[in-house]
Amino acid sequence: MKGFVVGFPKCGTTTIHEACIKSGLKSAHWRVPEGFCGKMIYKRYLAGEDPLLDLKAYDVIAQADICRPASGLNFWPNLDIALLLTIRRFHPECCFILNTRDIAGHIASINGWADLRQCIIDADIVGLPTGYGKKDEHLRIWMENHYHACRTVFANDPKFVELPITRNDESRATLQKALGVDINWWGVSPKTARRKKDSGAAPGRGVALAAL
Repeated sequence: MKGFVVGFPKCGTTTIHEACIKSGLKSAHWRVPEGFCGKMIYKRYLAGEDPLLDLKAYDVIAQADICRPASGLNFWPNLDIALLLTIRRFHPECCFILNTRDIAGHIASINGWADLRQCIIDADIVGLPTGYGKKDEHLRIWMENHYHACRTVFANDPKFVELPITRNDESRATLQKALGVDINWWGVSPKTARRKKDSGAAPGRGVALAAL
């Protein structure tokens, strides 16, 4: 495994995913033919096994979370430090990529992605219990504290990088160095319509930079 994105959805995960695919890597983005990434990761983790065992065919996990509480799907391995440390034990070669962006813009992007904000409020998420998330301040503190936790825990880890999601070439260069491959594309994903509340599409699948 070359890379695992440990930040939040609606923070460039689609762009990272597309950049990897267009550069010859096999990338998993929230759901793969084998199933939901987060669900598979927790199944292995709680069996005492390699959390990424079912995803060994992939080079990069661009988005691991899935948040559909009404369907019983609420898995956030990317925010679970204990789980990430377990991945580190099994995969010392894997680069943890903390994708970051301006938090006000990030919250606006979450608000604009159909019912994602409500799903976050309804779900019991690592660092954000059920019922929280109604206030922007809740989301800001949640995000900032996760950033701080990653920076603290992985401060001396050579396989940890921060990837500010921007349109400039610096972001591409950071991803390229993190994965150890030439990144042939870094741009704006094609714009897509916002997901309707009843469409059934998963939060986090949509536009990356175009919807930031």
